[in-house]
Order: sequence, then C-alpha cells, then structure tokens
Amino acid sequence: MKTHRLREIAINASLVFFALVLLLILGTSGLISEDARDSVFEDMSLRAEISSRRAGTAMFPKEDLFSLHFLVNTLVLDKVINYASVTDGAGRIRSHSDPDRIGRVDTSPEGAAARRSAVPLTQVFKGGDGLDYFYFSAPITLGKRRLGTVALAVNSQTIKSRLEATTHKLALILLAAMGAMGLLLEIRSLMRRDRKSAALKSAMVHTVSHEFNNALTVIDTAVFMLEESEPANSGATRAGLYRALDYERKSLKNFVKNILNEARMDAGRLKIEKKPLALSEMVADSVAVMEELMRRKNISFSLDITKEPFVVSADQEALSLVLSNLVGNAVKYTPENGRIAVRLAAEKAGHITFYIENSGRGISPEDITKIKTEFFRTGEGHASAEGFGLGLKICNDMLLLHGSSLEVTSELGKNSCFRFSLPVAPAGLKK
Repeated sequence: MKTHRLREIAINASLVFFALVLLLILGTSGLISEDARDSVFEDMSLRAEISSRRAGTAMFPKEDLFSLHFLVNTLVLDKVINYASVTDGAGRIRSHSDPDRIGRVDTSPEGAAARRSAVPLTQVFKGGDGLDYFYFSAPITLGKRRLGTVALAVNSQTIKSRLEATTHKLALILLAAMGAMGLLLEIRSLMRRDRKSAALKSAMVHTVSHEFNNALTVIDTAVFMLEESEPANSGATRAGLYRALDYERKSLKNFVKNILNEARMDAGRLKIEKKPLALSEMVADSVAVMEELMRRKNISFSLDITKEPFVVSADQEALSLVLSNLVGNAVKYTPENGRIAVRLAAEKAGHITFYIENSGRGISPEDITKIKTEFFRTGEGHASAEGFGLGLKICNDMLLLHGSSLEVTSELGKNSCFRFSLPVAPAGLKK
C-alpha cells in the first residue's frame, strides 16, 4: 500500500510537472512565433531600404526603366511579398509588379503617407480582400533631393505561409514534450541552434543555388552592415570572413551584369562608349581581385605586361566585364597546383592582344564553338567548378561590339588559351 501510494504521488507529481512544462513551452511557442513574425517585418523593412538605394542609381542621372523593372521583379520572387513598386516624386508609378499599374498615380492613403515621410515607414491597412496588409516603404533620395519611393507589401496570409515551418517545428516540440523531458530539452536545444543558424544565414548570405536574386539582396545587405558596424581593428578571422563575403558579392554582381547585358543586347539597347583605356592597368586590377583565390588553390601565376600602359580604344565597363570573366573563369577551372599565364603583346599592327592561358582539362573542338554562342558549359566544367555557363558568351558578344572576337585554342588534358585584340587608341589621346 505504501509503495502504491508513493507511485501515485510520483505519477501525480510527474503530471503536475508535465503540465507546467507544457505551459512553459506554450508560452515560449508564442514568443518564438512573435519573434519569427518580427524577423519577417525587419527583413521586409531592410529590403525596402536596400532597394531604395539600388533604385536611386537607376533613376539618376538618367532613368533606367529596365533596371527598375528588374529590381521590382527581383523583390516579388520572394513569395511572401504580394506586390512591389517604385514611384517618382509626384507619386507616378514608374515600375510595379502588376504591369497594368505602371504609369498611374498612386492615390492610396499608404502611398501618400509614404511620399510624405522622409524616413522608412511601416503601415498597416485592410485590403479589399479583407486581409491585413503591411506596407513597407523607403524614400529614394540623392542628397537632400527626393527622387521617389520604393514600397513593398505583404499580407497576413503570406506571412502565415512563411511562418508555417516555424509552426510545424513548434508542434513537434509539443509532441516531444509529451514523450519525455530529456527529449524535449534536446529538441529545444536543436531548435535554438537551428534558429541561430537560420538567422545567420538570413543576415549574411543565402546559398547562391537558391533564389539567385534574393541571395544578391542578402549579400548586399550583409556587406553594408559589416562596413557600417565592424571596427577597424577586427580580428583576422572576421577580416577573412569579410573578404570572402565581399568576393562573393562582387562575383554575384558580375553575374547580374552578365544577365542584364545579355538581355540588353537581345533587345538591341546596349550601347558602348569607346574611350582611351590603359589595358595594362585594367588587367592588373582584374588579376588582383583573384589573387586570394589563386593563393588558396596554390596556382602558379605569371603576369607579363610591360610598364607601357598599352592604351586601347574600348568601353570601360564592357572591357572590365570581359577581363573579369576571363580571369575568373581561368581561376575557377584551373585545378589546385595548376598554372595561369597572362600577357599583353603588340603583335598586330595598330592592335594590342590579350592572352590568358591556364592548365586543366582543356576544351574539345566541338565545345569551343558552343561556349561562345550558347549558355553552355562543358561536361568537364560541370565537374570542376560552379557557374552559369554565361560568361564566355558575354565576353564574345562584348568583343563583337568592339569589332573583335574571343579566340579559343585548347589541348584536351593540358591547357586552354583565350585571347582577343583591341585597336590602339588614336595618337595624342591619353587615358
């Protein structure tokens, strides 16, 4: 009888303790859900601010509607965002995720309030569908001049869908708590680590293989935050992380430029502006960006450029893109302990020729034509490096606009060589 009573007391005590644990978890669940919701709001507000800066470069000194449309459509790739827009100072919609609204004046109360505000603003309103909408806006400014407003909106339903994963995890925690306290504590620990990992991933960098344009926005945000908040005397580890992040940001921006320029060329809207450029300096700059990666791969590198600047006539942005793509590809596809050689030569009258040669798997004659005319990468390329199969086509297209072309020679299993020639700038002109 005494033993039975002790067991009953133990069971009752366990039930009371179990009930207290469930109440504690239920309370914590509410806090976690609220924190996750706040994180979504903070992310949306930050996206509006970052997008306003990017929109500013597309609105001044000359409005670039293509870039504005690209920005807006990049935002709505995130399914939680219902719509996004860019308006000018008068409230006229310059870009909108709903093309039918472009050109109209935004007369909504939230749009008017956003235009009046000199700071980022978050507003709540009831939509025509009966759902609560959260409207995030940020002013587009140039100094003290107001160019317009960037806005994006989410509603309670899309936010709920974003939080479903968190809700499901909390449900699993509650079920686990009914099994054993030890299991519950372990799951809570795993959940906390998972939340920290997810927060770091969201703040620093989204994997490039997931939603390319969203990743670029996150990396831009992370670099901006580091530049603003990191002390000058940060440790070597942080400095190394920053360099890695900054390199990936520049690489992604280079990919975006490739895509935008390809679209502009297809639309016949890409124009080049030739001017005298010191090719030697531009080559050295492109190589400098990749030095850290070459060091990590223990690549033997030689740079044969004379003190002569080799001034050529070309478009600066286009030539910079060609050089960064060619040098970047060479580093990516060169195996560890391989070699890369870069040189400039005045072999053709009135022209300067750029050469870059790298050891590696090589390219078959059939693939050489494809890599210059299609979004294509060889089977060996897929195995050795990541990328978009777009860079070499862009290089060739850019060079064609200069009356040149990308020439490729390769020996399978040994090396590949890429070269192009540009005309020397007219005498008397300086960089």
